[in-house]
Amino acid sequence: MLVRFDYPKTFDNMMEDCCSTDCIPARSTFPAMDIVEQENEIVVSAELPGTKKEDVKITFEKNVLTISGERKPVELSEKAKVLLKETQSENFSRSVKLGYEIDSSKISAEMSNGILTITLPKTEAVKAKEISIN
Repeated sequence: MLVRFDYPKTFDNMMEDCCSTDCIPARSTFPAMDIVEQENEIVVSAELPGTKKEDVKITFEKNVLTISGERKPVELSEKAKVLLKETQSENFSRSVKLGYEIDSSKISAEMSNGILTITLPKTEAVKAKEISIN
């Protein structure tokens, strides 16, 4: 049996497959965040699965919110054999600059089921006000 080997096309396909972004693991930004503006506040939600609240630090300075901390590895017995490891244990830090004046004395944070929710109330100066016509 004769099989035709198209060298240039095969080589190009091999190089394309090798350099494809599908083959390279994506390095996502951790933690994943959602930021929602409401009438009187900004609400930030961050996914922190497997992270204890004691291992998370939140700071707010000069309109920059920073969430940092440490993802600790899962404790394994000495006899355990890891068959697949996709989770990462590492220090993390993520900062976002907010374009609103925030009342920093009223910022609150809660953590439930691996979701950190930070509520940042807007100052009175930036809240929308209705003006009546005389």
